Amino acid sequence: MIIIGERINATRKTIARAIEKRDAAFIKKEAEKQRLAGAHYLDLNAGLGKGTEKEDLGWLIHTVQEQDQGPLTLDSSDPAVLAECLPLVENPEVMINSINGEEKRIKGLLPVLKNHPQVKLIALTMDDSGIPQTAEKRIQVADQLIKLVTAETNLPVENIYVDCLVQPISVDTRNGLVFLDAMKELKRLYPGVKTTCGLSNVSFGLPERKKINQYFLVVSLAHGLDSAIIDPTLPEMQEAVCLSQTVLGQDEYCLNYLRFARAVSGKG
Repeated sequence: MIIIGERINATRKTIARAIEKRDAAFIKKEAEKQRLAGAHYLDLNAGLGKGTEKEDLGWLIHTVQEQDQGPLTLDSSDPAVLAECLPLVENPEVMINSINGEEKRIKGLLPVLKNHPQVKLIALTMDDSGIPQTAEKRIQVADQLIKLVTAETNLPVENIYVDCLVQPISVDTRNGLVFLDAMKELKRLYPGVKTTCGLSNVSFGLPERKKINQYFLVVSLAHGLDSAIIDPTLPEMQEAVCLSQTVLGQDEYCLNYLRFARAVSGKG
């Protein structure tokens, strides 16, 4: 499973403060912690809502790349910001978070994708009507996005990561099932397409959120989840990823599990 580290996000007060103060040491430490915890990509979000996103995201990219050259995910809703910041990324394994079915968002981002056909793209199953309440409608939105992106750009279908949108089960206890059903059907219809999600949304508003996130990750992997935007530094999530992949036949000779078990026991 591809892990996208979520911690460098301006919605977190400590990150917002570090961006405003240009505290490079703090950002580099966050990047290092996530890489050491197994993050394949680092999600960078600089949306402070102050009209400085382009400069702030550029600074984040520069700062993190001083720490390491691993893959990055640029998390912005502004196509103009992405167009300016994508050329700053040195590692070609770059990801954009995200596009969706909103007409304005599509029109703005398609030209950016045409100029950067090597990128990976997170596609959200929502449109101008909002987030669909049924799995069937989310599949319809995903189908339209996949066809549009592959037809209008040179982006291969394997570079598209569809997010079927996890919503809180505290609002509707069926929200988890809607996500899982949509993802499973999507994988059936488009075997080449990848899947991802903002996994922690499932537990919003409930106590013991880490436990819910842990078990939902296990179930999601069994339904075809390829990637997740999570905090990889949490031991609960490390355990869930490792054990799930082992029992699902994604860990050859159980080597990752054996390393994990040795580390937990202190004998590794």
